[in-house]
Amino acid sequence: MMQYTSEGRAPVIWHEENVGIPASGNRPYVLVVDDDPAIASVVMLTLEMEEYAGLSISDSRQVLPFLQQVEADVTKHLPAVVLLDLMMPGLSGYEVAAQLAQRPCFARVPIVVMTADYRVRTAGAVPGATEFLSKPFPVSALLTVLEHYLSSVPNAVPCLSVPHRGDARIA
Repeated sequence: MMQYTSEGRAPVIWHEENVGIPASGNRPYVLVVDDDPAIASVVMLTLEMEEYAGLSISDSRQVLPFLQQVEADVTKHLPAVVLLDLMMPGLSGYEVAAQLAQRPCFARVPIVVMTADYRVRTAGAVPGATEFLSKPFPVSALLTVLEHYLSSVPNAVPCLSVPHRGDARIA
């Protein structure tokens, strides 16, 4: 896992031993789940440039354990939104979305699927997903989606108070 954050104007990358820092603060954050380091880095850099907090997980099998750890610690909070790649080794994004949808606390966190899978054309194709971005996608489309979800979460909220996902769509 890696996290980008700002200290002054220089980005700082946190690695495994520091994971959970955005979940501990009072600021909403984006959880990026993508096995492609180039895509994850570009998305994380975009978040940093827009002054959003973000945490990236490249191994999809670590998503549920991470969120369970966050849920168990009252000093931490869940992400405001999850950006989820669908085609990943080990555990597909479809499986991750299904796991999250089965747990009431996690089911309320919006999931934005990001995929190059031509068979997926809407968020409705992935149970639990609220938005869909087709790779490659313009940064402006990503920012529109993030603004929608992050603007509705002024401060970090505990698991039981996570806002219910809406049906907003990119025009």
